[in-house]
Amino acid sequence: MGIFIEIEKKQRDIEKIKIKTPKEVFSLQEVQEIKDAIQEHLIFIGLDKGNNIRTIRLLGIGTSSEINIDYKDIVRTALVNACDRVILVHNHPANNLEPSNQDRNLTNTINKLLYIFNIKLLDHIIVTENDYLSMLEIDAINEKYENNKMDLLKNTLLIEENKKQKTEIEKLKNKLQKYEAYFQQEEDEFE
Repeated sequence: MGIFIEIEKKQRDIEKIKIKTPKEVFSLQEVQEIKDAIQEHLIFIGLDKGNNIRTIRLLGIGTSSEINIDYKDIVRTALVNACDRVILVHNHPANNLEPSNQDRNLTNTINKLLYIFNIKLLDHIIVTENDYLSMLEIDAINEKYENNKMDLLKNTLLIEENKKQKTEIEKLKNKLQKYEAYFQQEEDEFE
């Protein structure tokens, strides 16, 4: 019986579209479909390193004033689709382009989480019926963002790194003991 290997292939159903600006994101058909919705919608746009669209997914629909999305869904979608870069887009049914505290928190938390997996959050764009706002362009993506969740994550990662380092140190100590024993034996035989 042979071994079955499944090879993940690129999706061919999305026309090769390269994204260079927030205006190009705003003009995407999927974004145009949510811009005047009466409930908030969150769209995930996954890109390759050349900013070519790899996938577009609707990740959630909320109420007229908010959307609650599990951060794991965003990270999972990025990983499953082998995205190198991500753009998030959501609409504000009240036609207010001002990002809420929840919008800022989501953006900066996702930015930190994706960074762990070497994935870049390029932008989070808020759209209304006639306009858009790029969180990147207003400097709302804060590379130094911290909150309690980020502190927990950072501490967990440090603990994991410490465990790896301790394991590596033990391996090196064992090797060193073997070499010391070998050289001691050689020295004893030489005398």
